[in-house]
Amino acid sequence: MTDWQQFREGSALRESGKPAEALAKCEELRKSAIDPEDVSSILLGESLAYCQLGQFDKAAEAASEAVSLLPEESPSRPYAEFSLSCVHEQNGKFDVAAEGFRTLLKKRASLLRTAEYIPFGRGVQLRLIASLIVLGHALEPLSIADALKAEDISSEERGELSYREAQAHRLLGRHDLAVSLYKEAINGPLEDSLAARAHFHIAEVLYDRGEFREALDEFKNAEKRVEPDNPDRGLFTKWIEHTKRKVTDNKSGADRPI
Repeated sequence: MTDWQQFREGSALRESGKPAEALAKCEELRKSAIDPEDVSSILLGESLAYCQLGQFDKAAEAASEAVSLLPEESPSRPYAEFSLSCVHEQNGKFDVAAEGFRTLLKKRASLLRTAEYIPFGRGVQLRLIASLIVLGHALEPLSIADALKAEDISSEERGELSYREAQAHRLLGRHDLAVSLYKEAINGPLEDSLAARAHFHIAEVLYDRGEFREALDEFKNAEKRVEPDNPDRGLFTKWIEHTKRKVTDNKSGADRPI
C-alpha cells in the first residue's frame, strides 16, 4: 500500500524549496508502489520537483509517463494531461503547451461541463490564453476571455482574465484600453507576480508617452509587489533607475535600457 504520508512529506519539502530532497522521497516511494494510479501520482510529484530543479526534459518525461499509465476513462487523466502541458509551458515550449491545452479542452469537452470539472476547465482555458499571448496571438485569447467572463467565475479568475485581456489589447495596439484593464486586474484581486507585471506594463505605456514621473511611480509599485526571489525584481530596479534619470534631466529620445 502506498505511503501517502511520505508523499505529503515530499510535497512539503518541495514547497519549502527543497526539490532534490522531495524528488528522492518520490523516487523511493515509487519503488514500492504497485497501483498504476498511485505510480502516476508519484510521477507527477517527481515532475514538479524536476521543474523546480530546472530539469524540464526529465519533468516532461515523468509527466508523460504519468499520463500513459492512466486509461482514457480515468478521472485523474485530465489532470495528468494538464500537468504535462504545464511542464512544456514552463520550459518555454508555448506552442506545444498551447496545443496540449487545446487538445485537452476539445477531447474532454463533455467532462469539463460537469460541475466537478468546471473550475478545472476554466484553469485550462486561462493557461491556454497565457500561452497564446506569449506566441503573439490576441484575437483567440480575447474570444476565450469573453466566453469565460459570462460565467460565474471567482474574483481571482476575473482579475487574471482582465490581466490577460490587457496583454491581448496591447498586442493590438490598444494601449489606453490595456492600461484600464491592467488597473482593473490589480483590483481583481491579482496574485503578486502578475500584479507587479501589471504595474510594470502600465509604466511602460506611460514611459512611451513621455509621462516619466507617473511611469516612475508605477515602476516603483511593480518593485513593491514583486516577490524578493522573483527575477523580475532586477528588471524593475533597472527601469526605476533609468526613469529617475529621465525625470531629472527630461532628455528626449534617450535610449531605453536593454
